[in-house]
This record gives sequence, C-alpha cells and structure tokens, in this order.
Amino acid sequence: MLTAIGEDRPGLVAEVSEFVFARGGSIEDSRMANMYGQFAIAMSIAGTEEAIDRIAADLDELTRQTSIDARLTPAPRAGAGTVPRLPYRLTGSALDQAGLVHQVASLLRSLDVNNESMDTTLQAAPVMGAPVFAMELIVAVPSDTPAQTLRDELARVCDSLNIDWQLAPL
Repeated sequence: MLTAIGEDRPGLVAEVSEFVFARGGSIEDSRMANMYGQFAIAMSIAGTEEAIDRIAADLDELTRQTSIDARLTPAPRAGAGTVPRLPYRLTGSALDQAGLVHQVASLLRSLDVNNESMDTTLQAAPVMGAPVFAMELIVAVPSDTPAQTLRDELARVCDSLNIDWQLAPL
C-alpha cells in the first residue's frame, strides 16, 4: 500500500502514478481525495518483487519531487480461514453533535462489522441553516451475523442520536 498526503495541486496524481509506473509497478485499487487543500492518496500497488523494491528504494525521491509525505506499507492479501462477509451501504444524517462517528463505529466494531469506506460531510440545513451531519459507509458484515441483529442494534444507537438512517445490501 502506498499512502501519501500533501498540498493539493494539478498534476499530483499524474506524478505519483508515473513514479509507480516508471519503476514497473501497477496501481490496482485506489482512493484519493482533496480535503481542505490537502490531497490524500491510498493505493494498492502490484508488481514484481524487483518493482516493489525499486518503489520502496525511491520513495524519498517521490517525496522530494512532489512535496508529499509518502509511505509504503506491506498489505498481505486476505487469506483462507476468514469469515465470508456481505457488503451493505449504511447512510445517515442528523443535526450535528459530537460523537456521531464514534458511536456508530463502536457499534459496528462490537458486531465485527468492517468499515470498508466512509464519507462524511457537514452542511447547512435548508431553511434553518443548522449544521447537518451526513455519512455514507460501505460495510462488510460477517455472513454469520443476522441482518436483523445489525438492524436492531443500528436502530438502538441511531434512534438515541436522532440519526435518520438506512441500511441496504449491495
């Protein structure tokens, strides 16, 4: 996994992808986002052992050329013996209050539900202008966890926080 963060500017993705490609690597999966002028990159890269070694050896050069802080971390593939998981989309919105992400994330952790991705935003509500928190998660639910158990627990937590929520299989 190649992760990096730095000041956003045009051409940054081209420079990082060129760096990987020029050393024999290939980008498999990635997530990239500009948040308040900082551009964050997380990408799974593949290649021969020699290509990955070249990428690792030249990482300081990438940082010098792009002014981003980059890091390479081994990411083993999921192996046998893991519990199969089912993908769901969880969405929710509520008047903003401290602890919303923490309480939902803690509930998911207690049920061994993995958070595959999460996007959150804070926007002004129409008419009132009060801050409204919105979230969209893709989660992986263990196949041996009954969907009704997940729904019941989400209802308990989300209702206590006045979160309008929906859970749907993908």
